Amino acid sequence: MEPQARITAKVEHAREVEGFLVRLGWSVAVLGLIGVVVYAVLWGLGDLSTEQAISLILGTCLATILSGATAYGSGTNVGLGAERLEIAARGALPQQDEGPAQR
Repeated sequence: MEPQARITAKVEHAREVEGFLVRLGWSVAVLGLIGVVVYAVLWGLGDLSTEQAISLILGTCLATILSGATAYGSGTNVGLGAERLEIAARGALPQQDEGPAQR
């Protein structure tokens, strides 16, 4: 496999991973929001004491923020790395001459 094809494959894979991690970050946020709503409903129905409800809601919010932001940020970082790799590869690899038949 030639270097340009290998780099292109790595960049494409990194972009797929970026998309997955960004979707994972948003999924964690949605699940955390659902969890907070469930705990609030249980609190409203009287199944949880005020102390239990506040600790569960606060814990869920903090865990959601930390894990969602971590996944989202990791995805963004992978995407930026892919862009940097692509830009560096364009500058480091010799360009092939395009003849009239290749245009």
